[in-house]
Amino acid sequence: MTQDPDRPTHFGNETVRESEKAGRVRGVFTSVASKYDIMNDVMSAGVHRIWKDAMMDWLAPRPGQRLLDVAGGTGDIAFRFLKRAGTGHATVLDLTEGMLVAGRKRAEADRMADSLDWVVGDAMALPFADNSFDVYTISFGIRNVTRPQDALAEA
Repeated sequence: MTQDPDRPTHFGNETVRESEKAGRVRGVFTSVASKYDIMNDVMSAGVHRIWKDAMMDWLAPRPGQRLLDVAGGTGDIAFRFLKRAGTGHATVLDLTEGMLVAGRKRAEADRMADSLDWVVGDAMALPFADNSFDVYTISFGIRNVTRPQDALAEA
């Protein structure tokens, strides 16, 4: 797809240039990374947990599967996936290093660090070979991608 850095896109209720969006997204999530999981509980009154559990019911993770969770933040989807699968591996890719750091700390505390990789990257240009994963997820993070159609083409 043709990229025009001056093309308008959305960032929340604002219209911004495509070239600005990733930096704005990174700034927001860097500022909340250490409190993101608590903030999610408060802002959704815990409903995000119900949605994520329903997602896992639908995915039906199986032992040995490899998950790529794009825009995966602190890894909440990946943790649920691995717990349901029993064995397997998950890679969490996110634009924001701070979100991945928070997730990595949780993985170490939960003794799941060996089953997870944390990768700073862009949903629109995945740094993996084709067919490297059995399962691809991107949840609410799709709203923060500059060109969602490009991210979905990468899937």
